[in-house]
Amino acid sequence: MNDTELDQLLNTWSVPPVPASLCARVRVGFYARPERKKFRGLRVLITAAGIALFLLAVTLALPQTLRLVSPAVRAPYIVDSDIVRYGFDGTPSVEFSLGSYNNEGSEVVVYEVAHSLLPAIKLGLKAIGPVVGRLTLLFVVSHEQSERAKLIARVSAGGFEGYWLGSAAALIDSGCVNGPVVGHETILNHRTVAVRQFNDVQRMTLWMAPDLGCFALRLTREERRPDGTFRLVLKKQATKVTLNP
Repeated sequence: MNDTELDQLLNTWSVPPVPASLCARVRVGFYARPERKKFRGLRVLITAAGIALFLLAVTLALPQTLRLVSPAVRAPYIVDSDIVRYGFDGTPSVEFSLGSYNNEGSEVVVYEVAHSLLPAIKLGLKAIGPVVGRLTLLFVVSHEQSERAKLIARVSAGGFEGYWLGSAAALIDSGCVNGPVVGHETILNHRTVAVRQFNDVQRMTLWMAPDLGCFALRLTREERRPDGTFRLVLKKQATKVTLNP
């Protein structure tokens, strides 16, 4: 087909007339769109302002301490510990400092301090966590389940992070041995037994002191690399033990 034949073919086509209502619909669309953008922008602005205020509050709270136990509660001892996070290059960063003790085999955190922004955000959320948690328990967890959870030994790793060690009573009865023993060491004048727990992706080693109700004076968590070696991810290290504070 040459150009002349193509022109003749196109000339045989007829385009239907534009309906009068089309112009009206287009005008309505143009007038309505800026209103939607305006309100969407306002919502984004309000959300951003809320986030900014929250982050500002957290930043201002960084030097402060979150106390998690009533001052009326008298602990038999307080262990001061640092929670250190390790980057992919092995660089350590202290995220939290906390004071705690073991009650019947399970750790009770007395106070907690965040040392950078992200841990501080976790601490801020943890501060309102008990209120949300109580509301959740009313609808999701039965009283029986809640009571059973109190019988499980738990080790805190700062913020919301923690590890369950099975029955607290069984842990104490076994002399703090609930896995393969990999060594013994005296830490801050307290003899500990080092117990290792592991799975396909990570391993955790706890140095627990029997005379402190199996308190973990040291904890390390390592992740398995693709080549089978392990990389240190987190370490909890006791820095001081104060008896009968």
